[in-house]
Amino acid sequence: MKKILDQYILKKFFVNFIYIILSFTIIFIIVDIIDNIDKFISRGLSNKEMFDYYLLSIPWYISIALPMTLLIATVITFVTLQKNNEITALKASGISIYRISSSLIIIGVVFCFISFYFENIIVMNTFDKKIPIEKKLNNKKTFTTKKNDIYYHLDDSFLAIKNYNYDNDIGRNISIQFYNGSDLVSRIDAEKMIWNKELESWELKKINIRKWINGKVSFANKPDSLINIKDLNPSIIKKDNINPEEMNYWELSSFISKLKNKGLSYTRWSVNKYFKTAFCCSSLIMILFGITLSITSPRSNYTTGIGLSIVVIFLYYLFIKLGQSLGYNAILSPFLSVWFVNILFIIFGAFMLLKTRT
Repeated sequence: MKKILDQYILKKFFVNFIYIILSFTIIFIIVDIIDNIDKFISRGLSNKEMFDYYLLSIPWYISIALPMTLLIATVITFVTLQKNNEITALKASGISIYRISSSLIIIGVVFCFISFYFENIIVMNTFDKKIPIEKKLNNKKTFTTKKNDIYYHLDDSFLAIKNYNYDNDIGRNISIQFYNGSDLVSRIDAEKMIWNKELESWELKKINIRKWINGKVSFANKPDSLINIKDLNPSIIKKDNINPEEMNYWELSSFISKLKNKGLSYTRWSVNKYFKTAFCCSSLIMILFGITLSITSPRSNYTTGIGLSIVVIFLYYLFIKLGQSLGYNAILSPFLSVWFVNILFIIFGAFMLLKTRT
C-alpha cells in the first residue's frame, strides 16, 4: 500500500513539475525575445542563429527555474491532497506526515545531484556554444580580445605577460624569472612572444638577458629566440583567463590550484566554487519548505501557497547573494559564506516539519 502511495504522490508531483518548468521556460524565452528582438534585427542575425540562440538558452532557463519549480510543484501537490481530504484519510489510517513526505524528500536529494551535473556539464557546454552568437548579438566590438597582467608559476621560474592578444596569440612585455630555491639566478625580458604553430614553441623578440653569478650581474641581448615553455600554449592561456562565471566546478578547482601556486588571492573564486555546490542543494530545501508551507497551512489555497513560495525563494536568493558578498570581502570564509544559508534554511525547514501534527 505504501509503495502505491509513493507512486501516487510522485505522479502528481511530476505532472505539476513538468507543467511548471515548461511554463517558466516559455515565459523566459518570450520575455527575452521581446527584450532582444530589436538587437536581432539590427545585428543582422539569421533565423538559424536566433533559433540556435534560444535552443542553447533552454538549459540555462531550466537551471534558473528549477528551485522555484520544485517549491511550487510541492506546494500544489500537497494543497491538492489537502483539498481532497486525502491527507486526512491517510493520517486516519495510521500513516504519518513524515511517511507521506518521505518520497518527495528523497526526490529532493536526487535533484541536488541532478542539478549539480546538469549545471556543470550541460549548462556550461551550451553556454560555450552560445558565446559566438551572444557576442554578435551584443556587438562584437564591445568585447575585448586582450587580457592584461597574466602570471604563471612554472617549475623553477615565474612568467609574467603584461598584455596578451587572443586574436593573433601575441604577448607583449614578457618577463621570465628563474629561481634556485628563493634566489633569483637569471631573468629574460622580451618585447613580444609569438606562438609558432609549426614548432609548437614560443618565439621571443628583442630579448634582454640578465644573470646573477656570485653576486655579479651579466647582461646580454638577442634579436629573437625560440623557447619551449612546458604545458603552456595559446589554448591554455585562453582557457585559464576566461571569466570564472563561465567555468564549471572542476575548471574552477583547477584554476584555484593555479592561483595558489602563483601565490595569488583566490578567495573570490573559492566562493564561486562553493556556490556551485551550495545552490544545487536548494532543490532539497525548496521541497522541504514546500511540504512545511502546505502542512502548516492546511486550509490554504493555491494562490496563498504560490505567494508564500515566492516569498521563500526571494529570501533564499537574497541571503545567498548576501553570503556571496560577505565571502568576496573575506568577512566570512568562502565555504561558510554560501553554505550558512543552506544550513539555516534546512534547520528551519526541518524544525517546522517536526512541529507539524503527524
